[in-house]
Order: sequence, then structure tokens, then C-alpha cells
Amino acid sequence: MHVLITAHDLYPDPGSGGTGRYVYETARRLVDRGHHVSVITRRRGDVPARDRIEGIDVRRYDVAIAGESAPSIAAQLPGAVAAVARAVDDLGATRGTGRGGVDVLSFQGPVTSSLAHLAADGGIPRTCTFHSPWPTEYRIRAGHEATIGPTRRRLNARLRRAIEARVLDACDDVVTLSGFMADELRRVYGAGTASPTVVPGGVDTDRYSPNAGPFDPMDTADGVSLLTVRRLSPRMGHGILLEAFARVRERHPDAELYVAGDGPLRAELEEAAGRLGVGGATTFLGYVPDADLPAVYASADVFVLPTLRLEGFGLATLEALASGTPVVGTAVGGTVEILAEYADGAAAPADPLVPEPTVDALAEAMADWAALSPEERAAAGRACRRRTEERFTWERTVDALEGRYEALARP
Repeated sequence: MHVLITAHDLYPDPGSGGTGRYVYETARRLVDRGHHVSVITRRRGDVPARDRIEGIDVRRYDVAIAGESAPSIAAQLPGAVAAVARAVDDLGATRGTGRGGVDVLSFQGPVTSSLAHLAADGGIPRTCTFHSPWPTEYRIRAGHEATIGPTRRRLNARLRRAIEARVLDACDDVVTLSGFMADELRRVYGAGTASPTVVPGGVDTDRYSPNAGPFDPMDTADGVSLLTVRRLSPRMGHGILLEAFARVRERHPDAELYVAGDGPLRAELEEAAGRLGVGGATTFLGYVPDADLPAVYASADVFVLPTLRLEGFGLATLEALASGTPVVGTAVGGTVEILAEYADGAAAPADPLVPEPTVDALAEAMADWAALSPEERAAAGRACRRRTEERFTWERTVDALEGRYEALARP
């Protein structure tokens, strides 16, 4: 079976995010099972236009990203249309040729997918893995940019909605990673789209393990070490995390907080840590190379996920749990569904789920975990690791995706 995936980004390309990681992990496992997998994605950084990554046939197209406004996106489309059409033709899926060499189109990014849909033959079955609503993501981000007025925000959001709606309307099958995101799909796009099926994401339990540490910059010898791994952007909740940590330090003065990741809020958050009196106990690790992430997770006692809005699934949550590091997370989006699997028995000597994304609730939950003995936290970490191996492997994810693709590919 030949599966052609269209994606916004692809790991390990520079700047790739959670969706890029998901595409990479699922695609390479489909290749391992004997399938031909191609990916069309944007070209970022110094990477070749044609590539082969662990058996995945990659085509990257160049688009000069001049901005995120509606006129800017529109100006980029002619070049992008031509580039994606060439890639689609090269892979044997051009409109008017029949199925050619492609059995299934898997859409995993609205812009690239909308262009591929236009170029590809209409007889090829189409499926979409819906990671997050593009217009909602934009509104959250743009709401923190003073230079963008309300009229411009509405125009930009409407363009994104129109592009993504076109992709969804073209699909015979839709997958989401969580029930929360299935609900978001219905809320934003209504009942006209294909009924979504939930297929949770996974984690590489060989790569992320309790034996991956230590990470030298994390001095975790004394006290409880708290960790978050996130892009430093508004919806991620670093502001309430720092305020909550200041309260935890009042009860547990040897607690340490490690913040991995970079982003537009870094200077603001570093200033806030100093103002709250926890600057000396908070280490901003900045961007952590992918090769070091397993050691970072394994070096912490507790992982904290302080999301304020739109947590579609949370691969970082699973990476921490696979590393034997218990997770405390706000009850936002897909986090509720993941942590429900860890809310009893040895995995939960304290509640892993924070009922609301507030400073008070987060501080209380973090303090409960900090109050446990090292032995109790270690036992919880072992239990978390076992449950992750049972319930959230990439192999289980790909089992489900492979079955859906094969059903669509049947003539």
C-alpha cells in the first residue's frame, strides 16, 4: 500500500513540532510493516527538496513565509500550488491519471493538504488526522499581539477556517488523537464533516525510559525537581506555573523548577521568576536538543503540564510518563483523557489531574506531589512507566491507522 501524507512539518526538520513528530513516528512504522510512505511538507532550513528518512520518501517545497496575514498567505499560494502539484505528479497521484501509485491520501496540515487535494486525482481516498483547529490556534496566538487589530484578526481566522474546511469536506475518514479534539472538530466545523474516530497518539518506550538520565545541567541531588517541557507561548501556562511554584517553595524550600523550551515569552517569564522570588530556584534550560530530551525527562521527579487552553493530546505528557516521571497536569483538553489512565493505584499516590488551570489549584497539586517521599514518587514513576507500555505505544496507534488506511484503499 502506498500512503501519501501531506503535513505542515516533519521531524527531524528544523522547527518541527508535535505534528511533525507524529507524522514521522507513524510513517516510519508503516514503512517497517512493508508499506510505501511518501510525505509532502514545507521546506525549512538547510534540508534537501528530495530526501529519504528511515524509508520515508520525502518531498519538500519552498515557500517564502513573509507573514501570517490573509494577504501574505494569499500571496504565497501560487508558488505553493505549483510546488505541491509537482510533488503530487512526481509521486504518481496527479488528477486525471487514476490512482496511479497512491492508494490513500492522509492529510495532516491544512495548507499543504488543501493544495495536494486540488492536484491529486479525485479517485484516491482521502483521510485527515485532525490535530487542532487552525483558526482557533491563530486566534489564541493573535490575541496576544497588540499590532493585530480585531478586523484583521477576523479576516485571518476566516481564511484559515475556509482552507481547513475544504480539506475536511474532501475526506472520507477523519481521525483525532483525543475525544476533546473530536468535540472541537464538531464545534468549529459542524456536523457536515466525516464523523471522527479517536486514535490516541503514542510514545517510543525504547527511547524514553527511566534509564536515560542524568542530564548534567539539572542538579537534582537535593529536594524535589519539577520539570516542564513546552514552547514558551501564551496558552502553555508558564505564568501560572511560576506563581504556583512560588507558593510551593513556601512549603518546600528545597524544590527546584526546570523549564525546557524557548519562545516569545522567555524574557517576560525570567523577569517574573525574579519578581516572584524564585529566580534562583528556577532554571530556564532554553531549547533542548532532541537527543537530550530523554535524559531531561528521566532526571526530574515530577513533570508539570500547566496548559491554559487547547491541549489537543500532549506527546510530552507521554514522554514524561514513559520516562518514569509522574505528571501533574491541568484538566484541559486531551490531558484529561491521558491522565485518567494514571489516576488510581500505585501510579497516583497524589492526584495527577489539576481540576482547573488556576494558580491555587496548580500550587495545591504540585505541593501534594512535593510532599511525597522520594520512594513514593519513584514507585509512582515505575507504575506510570508500566501503564504507558501497556496503553500508549506507537505500535498500537499504527495498528489502528494501518487498518483504516487498508479499508480505504480497497477498491
